[in-house]
Order: sequence, then structure tokens, then C-alpha cells
Amino acid sequence: MRKLMLMAGLLLAGCASQAGFDARMQELVGLPVGDLVQRIGVPDSDFSTPDGRRFLQYERLGTSAPTPAPTFGVGLGGFGWRGPYAGGWGWGMGYPAYAPPPPCRVTFEIRADRVESFTRAGGGCVATDPG
Repeated sequence: MRKLMLMAGLLLAGCASQAGFDARMQELVGLPVGDLVQRIGVPDSDFSTPDGRRFLQYERLGTSAPTPAPTFGVGLGGFGWRGPYAGGWGWGMGYPAYAPPPPCRVTFEIRADRVESFTRAGGGCVATDPG
């Protein structure tokens, strides 16, 4: 059973990768700034350098799907009008109540009002392959 749970976790983790993320970001290169914002939202930062270069920065892009984790539960019922206590136990695959998404910062360089290139930083910069 442990092997089955490990294989299921690996299969889910194998769906998203940094290569998939790069392929999705590469699709945005060449787009006008307005189209970029329409596709992925308003950037967290928009700044220009003294030499005229412009950058749009996004702090939280990428896949942030929770990872399944083994869970265990125990239950105990109360009195019923026809009988005593009831109880039970069980286990299964579940999702944590809250797990902060891994960081993923993406910076797009803009030239002549079009996306020229991008850089990424952080372990959360993963996505499924667009193909």
C-alpha cells in the first residue's frame, strides 16, 4: 500500500515541471503589454531603469496545487435513542488544510511595448506542459 501511495504522489508531481512553466511563459514573449496583463493579471511591480528598460514583475505565478498526504481519522458517536456508542477508524489520501504555495517570481522585460523576455526564480515556478 505504501508503494501505491508513493507512486500516486510521483504521478501527480510529474504533471507539472519547470520545463512546462518555461514553455507556457515562452508563449507570452512577443505579446503586447496589454495582452500580457489580460492573460495573467496586473503585475505586482512595474519599474523602469534609468537607461529606459522596463520590467513587469509577478510574485506568485506557477502551479500551487496541494500535494496529497496520507491522513488518518478516528470517530466516536454519541448515544442513540436505540443503542450505545458507535465508533470507527479509517485512513486515506487527503489534502492538508493549508499549505502556503512555494515561491515563484517572474519578471518580464518589456521593449517597444512588447514582452521581450522573462526570468523566473523560485521552486514554485512549475506548470503542466502546454502541449
